[in-house]
Amino acid sequence: MNIEELLLTEGKYVGPTFGVSMLPMLKSGRDSVVIYPKKSRLSIYDVALYKRGDDYVLHRVIGLTDSGYIIRGDNCYSDENVSEERVIGVLTEYFKKDKRIALTDKKYMRYVKRRVKYYPIRRFFVLTKLKIKGFAAKILGRGKKSEKQ
Repeated sequence: MNIEELLLTEGKYVGPTFGVSMLPMLKSGRDSVVIYPKKSRLSIYDVALYKRGDDYVLHRVIGLTDSGYIIRGDNCYSDENVSEERVIGVLTEYFKKDKRIALTDKKYMRYVKRRVKYYPIRRFFVLTKLKIKGFAAKILGRGKKSEKQ
């Protein structure tokens, strides 16, 4: 049974996560999520389960559009426009190892607001680091070519 079938027949999906896009909140293979079918329009900060091709993606809503949502993983540096029809579920709680985290928890909400608020700063430093690494690789790569000649 796939996740969509479980949402229809059981009314919820409980299971592990895979990937790094929601780090540090969710660690792949360790943490579990509880997802219910989407019944109404999601809000900013909700975590949506949607389909991208054949893959299921669990990312945070960071903006609303007329036809859907602007969504981004907590550990991602680009946004995605997702139509209302592609969203099939919403995260209601999760388990970090064995500890239950409710999405209404004050500590969780502080994490979410900080994560979204400081995204531009994180993105700047990540992109700067990548540019420096690329520049260093070019310099070191050219140095190796001249040594061979």
